[in-house]
Amino acid sequence: MTTTIDAAIDQDQSPTVPESPGATPPPPPRHRLRRALRVLRTVVVVMILTAAAVTGGTYVVRQRLAERTMVDTGTAVLTAQPITVGSADAAVVTRLLATERMSVTAGAVLATITLTADGDGPRVQNLRAPAAGVVAEINVAPGQIARAGEPIVTLYDPAKLAFEVDVPLETLRKLRLGMTAQVTGPGLPGRIETTLEKVEPKVDKGQAAAAPDRLTVVLRPDPAALATVRTLVPGLRFAVVVDTTTAVGGTPAVNSA
Repeated sequence: MTTTIDAAIDQDQSPTVPESPGATPPPPPRHRLRRALRVLRTVVVVMILTAAAVTGGTYVVRQRLAERTMVDTGTAVLTAQPITVGSADAAVVTRLLATERMSVTAGAVLATITLTADGDGPRVQNLRAPAAGVVAEINVAPGQIARAGEPIVTLYDPAKLAFEVDVPLETLRKLRLGMTAQVTGPGLPGRIETTLEKVEPKVDKGQAAAAPDRLTVVLRPDPAALATVRTLVPGLRFAVVVDTTTAVGGTPAVNSA
C-alpha cells in the first residue's frame, strides 16, 4: 500500500519542461485581428494613393495633348455679305419704312425717293428689298440727298453670316480646310462649332501692307448653331480655337489661299 502511494506522489511531482526564457507567447485572437485590420488598412491606403497618382498623371497628359491639338487663332469678327439698295440717279429720300435690325422679305418696300432730275421714268419711286434679309444700316436719312449709286439701305442675309479671323502664316500652316473651330463670345450660350471653310488673301493693298504675314480665315457656323448666330449683330468679336485633330488629310489652309 505504501509503495502504491509513494509511486503516485512521485508521478505527481515529476519534473515539467520549463519554457524558454526568450519565447514570446502567441498573441490572443483579438490582437491578431487588430493587427490584420491595420495591415489591410495600410494596403487600402496605398492602393488609393496609387490610383490617385495614376489618375492625376493621366489628366495632366490629356491636358497637355489637348493644348497641343487646340490652336488659338486669335479674335474673329462676325461678318455678313452686304446687300445694298439705292438709286441709279441722285434722289432725295422722302420716306423710310425700314429700321435697323428689321427683318424684311424679298420685294418689301424699304424707302420712297424723289429723283432730283427729270427723266423718262417717274420722279417718285419705291426702293424694294432685292432679297430677304435683315436691315444692317440706314445709310441716308429722310430729307437727305443720296448720290447716284450710293446705298440708301444696307441689308444682309442672316443665313450667310460667317466668322473671319486674320491668322499669321506660322499658325496657318497648322490648319486644314474642313477643321472644326470652337467660337465663344458675346451673345453665345457657350461654345459653338464652326467649320474652316476657306482662306482669303489680302486683296486690298493697304491691308496687305499693314499685315503682310496674315491671311483671313473664314469660319462657317454649323447648321445646329445657325439659329443662335442669326440673332447676333455683325461686327461683334469672338475668341476662336481650332481642333487640329479634325479634317485629317484635308487641304492645307496655307496652300488654299
